[in-house]
This record gives sequence, structure tokens and C-alpha cells, in this order.
Amino acid sequence: MARLTVLVVDRREDRRKQLARGLASYAYELVTAADGDEGRRFAEGLGPDAVVVEAGLAGAVLPAGSAAGTGALRIVLDDGEEYSGDGPVVAAAGLAPEAIVSKVRTALLGRELGLAADARLEALEGNLLALPLLELLPKLQRLVVSGRVLLGDGEVALDEGEVIAARTGAVRGAKAFARLARTTFGSFRVLPTAPGAAREIAEDMLSLMALAMEDQARFAGACARLPDLASRLRLVIGPAFFTTPFTPGQQGVVAGAHDGGTIWDVVDRVPEPDGTVLAEIAHLHEVGLVALDAPEIKVRVVTDSTADLPVEVAQANRIHVVPLSVLIGKEIYKDGIDLRPAAFYELLQDHKRGHPQTSPPTKGEFLASYRQVIGRSDVVSVHISEKMSQTVARARAAAAEGGEDFQRLRGDGTAGLEVVDSLQVSTGLALLAVIAARLAMRRLGASEIRARIETMRPRIHLLFVVDTLEYLARGGRIGQARAWLGALLGIKPILGVVNGEVVPVDRVRGGANAQPRLVALLKERVAADRPVIAGIGHAAAPEWAVRLRSLLHDSFKVAELLENEIGPVVGTHVGPGCVGAAVFQPTEDELALIAPQA
Repeated sequence: MARLTVLVVDRREDRRKQLARGLASYAYELVTAADGDEGRRFAEGLGPDAVVVEAGLAGAVLPAGSAAGTGALRIVLDDGEEYSGDGPVVAAAGLAPEAIVSKVRTALLGRELGLAADARLEALEGNLLALPLLELLPKLQRLVVSGRVLLGDGEVALDEGEVIAARTGAVRGAKAFARLARTTFGSFRVLPTAPGAAREIAEDMLSLMALAMEDQARFAGACARLPDLASRLRLVIGPAFFTTPFTPGQQGVVAGAHDGGTIWDVVDRVPEPDGTVLAEIAHLHEVGLVALDAPEIKVRVVTDSTADLPVEVAQANRIHVVPLSVLIGKEIYKDGIDLRPAAFYELLQDHKRGHPQTSPPTKGEFLASYRQVIGRSDVVSVHISEKMSQTVARARAAAAEGGEDFQRLRGDGTAGLEVVDSLQVSTGLALLAVIAARLAMRRLGASEIRARIETMRPRIHLLFVVDTLEYLARGGRIGQARAWLGALLGIKPILGVVNGEVVPVDRVRGGANAQPRLVALLKERVAADRPVIAGIGHAAAPEWAVRLRSLLHDSFKVAELLENEIGPVVGTHVGPGCVGAAVFQPTEDELALIAPQA
């Protein structure tokens, strides 16, 4: 891979030389200039990939309308002078040359990797949908990057491009790496610094990636053979138990079963990769040596697919999702089951099929879903705003019709079912569904959870930007924003969900201005000095989601961030390119109740 050519233009000789030496150590091709005229000649003649220039010379080296540096990444060293041009700015005043080199290096890596650098030029930010971990790491290896990749609750450490360590929660090493490699959604950050860890992974990159891919296949296959992964293991002591030669992995499973741990407890405890451990549990269960007792859950949360909950989030919080339907041409799809977002947005571009139509779950589908869970647990059913969909009305009808049947299924006549209109959609609904599930984990009753959700829902602030109002208008979900139709050439509308319907909030010129304005509007609604629970959703726009994530972290005390991809039903109405954020500010008591359990 050809390395970048970098032009450094700086009147300060000592700094110019130190920058050149520092950047040359990363194998960039370096050209230096001591003044604006010389810098402009080099920029015009050499066509560098990047120009590092002090602010006072930027106009002379790369004048407006000139071919100099066309397409080059411009990195400006700001010594306190006024600068309002393009390109990332390094606040160089008071920084040691080594620190400036580090920031310039981050910006250059972003150019090579196609990732955005944060405002401080300390990290690169990306989205796993656009660049999965197993595609990112080989790129970092080719560029011989040392540092850390942060994603979710874990990280991967690299030394000169090789993975040397990984952790997620209490799990470390190759097992942690394989688990992180299963993460397919959300943002990541690359910090090109020291690895921050000693070597604990011996495998080379190719072997490590092969291990992770094999484990993914084993994990998926074993999950299909097992019930709820929160089930507790129990040993079945019989003649076969004493005559069976257990493998080392099975011995770990047996020890976990003896202690009464859950499937996940045992997976964490046994050192083999997750898929291998799950396969051993499934085998011991199938041959009758281990029983699996379903978890006792006082309340289960049900929501619908317009929450756009990532599968792993729904599973981790034991949320049951009822899908809506999407009709495209003559084909009917179940949202999130047989039509995933990526495939949907491709179909959406096929105008021959006509605009998709969406429909809520039937009363019968809700009855079937409630019957699956109400035999052992009460239910809180939280759904998309009734002003946007008849989903919650169908849920209420099912609750009313199935009352006697639900009591019979429970056996003791104590089944409780609470249906809640969230007055929200997508990321806003997702936050409320997760909050309800966290309250259930704290063993609150169904009626109390409903009361708390109804108290919290006015404090969910959801704002989003759409490329066009066309999709909302087609689907009849445009609400009060209809007044803006036909008057938005070159303008990006910022919309919100207020009292359950879409309302116009603001409009800005150009997509680059939309996310900062959206965050500024959220700061008008929510105090920036207290913790918030936030969510980001996007419709085939991962790059905008990454930028919005950075802005939220810079502007709020984000205690927890949920990221979701807008699915087919909501995507039908907002269209590709939509990105939005939901913010909820809990009280101190609420924050303790809704925090994830350790």
C-alpha cells in the first residue's frame, strides 16, 4: 500500500523539522517548506495527499479557487490566529512537537482508513455496520498501527498492527476477542496511542480471525439448540453421570452446573471460546446429564419492532419483540425477521415495486406472543405511539380478549398485563423498552413499571434529521411538519416527536450543520451537567451516526448510550439518510434503578 505524501509548511524551523522527523517515522513521504510561496509551489507541483500548514500561511499555500492541494487533507496548526477555513485544526499553542505529531498522525490515519477523526484529533470514530471489526483490524495491521480499538464494553489492544490483548467485562484474551468479533452493531473508536496492555494473545492475526469466525458459527448453532441463555444449569446425577468421560471443557460446565450458575455464568467461567462452551452445554443437556431450569422473571417486557432494538440488546434485557409487517410489491415481510435494514434500503431504491406499506401486528399475533410469556411472568407491553400506528390498540384488544385465558395459563389467577402507549417511536421507544426491562430486573411489579414509564415518557426527547419529507408525507406520518413540504430545497429539516406525533422543530442549510444544531436543541431541553441515558438511530447513514455520537459525548454526561439502526417499518416513513438522537435525564433514584445489572 502506497503511503501518503505530506507537505509541512511552517515558518518555525525547529517545529518544522521535528514534525518532519516525527511523521517520517511512520513512513510518510515528507516535503517541507518554510514560507507560503514555497509551500504553494510544492502544493501545486507535487499534489500531496495532505498539507500540514500553520494557520497564518493557510491562505497563501492553499488560496481559494486555486488548484493547489486539490483533494488534499488540510491540517491547520493554530497558534492562536484567526482561522475559519476547511480541515481539522490542531490547537498547537503550548503543545510539544510530539503531541502535534500525534494529532496529525491521527488525522492522516483517518484519511487512509476512511474514518472521521474526533474534534481533538485524539481518536478515529467509525460504525461497525460500515466497517466490521474483522475488516478494520487487517487495515490497521497493514498500516502498522499501535493503540486500542474501543467498542461496547470492551477493547482490543494492538502493537505495530498485531492484536496482543483483548477484554470485555471480566473476560480476557482470545476468548474476549472472539466475543467482541460477534459485535455487529454500534460505534467504535480507534486510539492510535500506546497499546496499554501486555501481550496475552499468542495467535497471529490470521489465526485469531479464523478462531473468531469458527466461534461465531459454533455460537449460532449452539444458541439454536438451547432455550433462554439466562436458564440455570442443574446436574442430573444418575448412572450415566459416573461413567461418562468428560472433556476439560465439559468439566468446566459440570462445575458451573454444580454451583447453580446460569448458562452465561458458565460461558464466562470456562476459558474456551463462547461457542465451544455453549456447544458443550447443549450436548450435555441433550444427553440428559445437565438440566436447564428456566429463569424466574417476575415481569417480562414486550415491545414491537418499531423500537428497532438490536437483537443482542433485546436478548440481554429479555425483551420479547412482536414484528410489524412490510408490504413491498407483492411480497410481505416481517420487520426485523425476514427483512433486515440493509436489504430493505436496497429494495427501497427499486421504484418499480412502489412505495412500501406497513401494517401493525394482528390481535392474534399479540395473543400468541402474550401466551408465550404470561404463564410464568406478568407482562408490560410498551409500543409505538397510537398517533402513528394502531399497534398499541391491537395490543389492548388482545389483552382484553385474552384475560380469562391468561389467568388459566398462570394457574393461580394472578396474571397481570399492562399495555403502555410510549408516545414514541424507534430510538425513543427503544429507550423506554430497555428502561422497563431494567425495572423488571429490579423486581418491580407490572403496575409499578407502567406507572414509572408513564412518568418518564414526557422526558424522552427525540429529535431527528431527514434528507427529505417525501417519505413521511407518503406514509401519512408527517404530522405538523406538513407545512414545510415543498419549501426545503437545500434545507435539512430537524423534526421531533412531541406528545406522540411528529412535529417540525428547526431547519438548517446543509447536512453538515444538522447534527450540531440537533445537539444544541437537545441542550435547550436537557441539563448538560447531569447524567443522561441517550440513544442514536440511523437509516443507512452510519457516518452521520458516528458524528452525532461524538457530539453527544462532547455535550452531555452520557451514562449509557444505545445505538440502533432504523428498520424497515420506520425506514419506510423516514427514508434513508435519517439520523436522530433520544435523550432521557433520570433523577438520581431513577438512575440507580435503570442502570444495567453487573
